[in-house]
Amino acid sequence: MSKSRRQFLEASLAACLSASFPVSLNLLSEDEREQEMAKRSAALHILRLASPYPADQSDFIPHMHQVLKENVESMTRGKIYVDVHHSGTLGSGRELMAAVTRGHVEAALISVANLSRALPVLDILNIPFWASSNRAFLNLICSPQWQSLVIKPISEQGKLNILMHHLVGGRTLTSTKQFNRLINLPEKLKGVVLRVPASKVLSHFYSMTSANVIDVPWAQVAKMARTKHIEVIDPSVVGLFAGPDLLKNEIGQIALLESVPDAWVTVANQHWLDGLPLRLKGEVEDAGKQTFHTHIAQIEQLQKHCEHELMALGAKLHPLSVDEKREWQLRFGHHNAQWNKVKRELLGSTRAFQQLVNATEKEFI
Repeated sequence: MSKSRRQFLEASLAACLSASFPVSLNLLSEDEREQEMAKRSAALHILRLASPYPADQSDFIPHMHQVLKENVESMTRGKIYVDVHHSGTLGSGRELMAAVTRGHVEAALISVANLSRALPVLDILNIPFWASSNRAFLNLICSPQWQSLVIKPISEQGKLNILMHHLVGGRTLTSTKQFNRLINLPEKLKGVVLRVPASKVLSHFYSMTSANVIDVPWAQVAKMARTKHIEVIDPSVVGLFAGPDLLKNEIGQIALLESVPDAWVTVANQHWLDGLPLRLKGEVEDAGKQTFHTHIAQIEQLQKHCEHELMALGAKLHPLSVDEKREWQLRFGHHNAQWNKVKRELLGSTRAFQQLVNATEKEFI
């Protein structure tokens, strides 16, 4: 190959695929770069997958970038090329929600909290203390009740298609390193500045406490923690490790509240997906299912990796006692009548919500 031809290929690949690999492009061999360029050129469709998480952190973060890429490209016989834009290069949180909803990207990895503005029915997950453990959440999302009461209405809405759910663990109440107090009981939140995600249901939950609740975009949380503008945040252990701008360095004491699942989903723009030939559409959906099965086999190990890393950085993890957990549940749990209006607004009835609760108790996978 001529020098000019080689330089052209390398420059083109760097421009088009700068975030498509879990390692830097300059670590790939010339043959690997050419193979990737050939795959992209031969594809009939490009699926841009946007994610806030770095591709090279797959031993800690269950983003599944490379696995999903490989599954889609393999199952579609190379007709769809997956171009992964990781590490927040195309935004995070609400920015990604807007990008995939408007079709600026074909797919994105987003938390349920940030996605709930576009798909409100998903916010039902943020009613406290019913689906927060990995087992309960896995039972739920694999159940026929979840398919009929949540996935079907989302499909009928016509905006987004959920390619796969991600198990990330239950939400915590975590003090910043600057604040460094243990929040193991509701009264410990009195006067505390608590950052909330975009979820309306989570905002309602935290407004029932005595905290000073403020809405801060995910990308700004680490900076706000360093400058003492916020004192407590609520992501899961994985979310604390994976947060942008080295959030993991700002963590003090972690109360393992397990209030709600810190759920993520990989979603595709429905208009783009429906525009594919029927066989290809089904193969993309099947690739999501196959990736999900790989994911659930890894999640417990990944969570332990995040715990160990955070502790090595000085964070302290505190499982709640039975009595402490009971106090949170009694005051804020899903059984309280104060949640009935939310259940009806999101699902149509409190009976439908109880069907979902029942589904968490039966293993479907």
